[in-house]
Amino acid sequence: MISNSRFRNILFPSLFAITLVIFWFYFVKKTTFGGLSNVLESIITFSSVIIGFYTAMYGVIITFIQSDKKNVFDRMSDYQLEDTFKFQLYFSLLTSFIALILSIIMQSELINLNSAVGTLLFYLWLFSTFMLFIVSGITMSFLIRLIFAKQAQPRERTKI
Repeated sequence: MISNSRFRNILFPSLFAITLVIFWFYFVKKTTFGGLSNVLESIITFSSVIIGFYTAMYGVIITFIQSDKKNVFDRMSDYQLEDTFKFQLYFSLLTSFIALILSIIMQSELINLNSAVGTLLFYLWLFSTFMLFIVSGITMSFLIRLIFAKQAQPRERTKI
């Protein structure tokens, strides 16, 4: 069974990305345009950086686990966010890989974008690219909030 927080972390970005794709479909109506190759290169670079960041983040997490001090996982346990954090990283990593693979396929021009299959591939790529940006933003926001979260200070006892 999927938890409510995981469901929200999938549903809201997906709905927003679908809305953007529908907007593109009805108002822009183009599957090829000048500069598409540059956009694909940028998406490939961005998704590769995101994948590298998430991979490095796993290393940081392992380092935190081995430290003696109150670490990120203790803070996450205090806020009951451990499962959400792990899920968000995996979901972001999966989204990045999908966007990367579709961008590479489109850049290699293995499929003609003017065909029906090419049009479908373009809209799948557009959806995955929007998801990449949305989910990456959510994950980065989550990580920043987690890193800069203030630890609750115990109140001092009043001397009577």
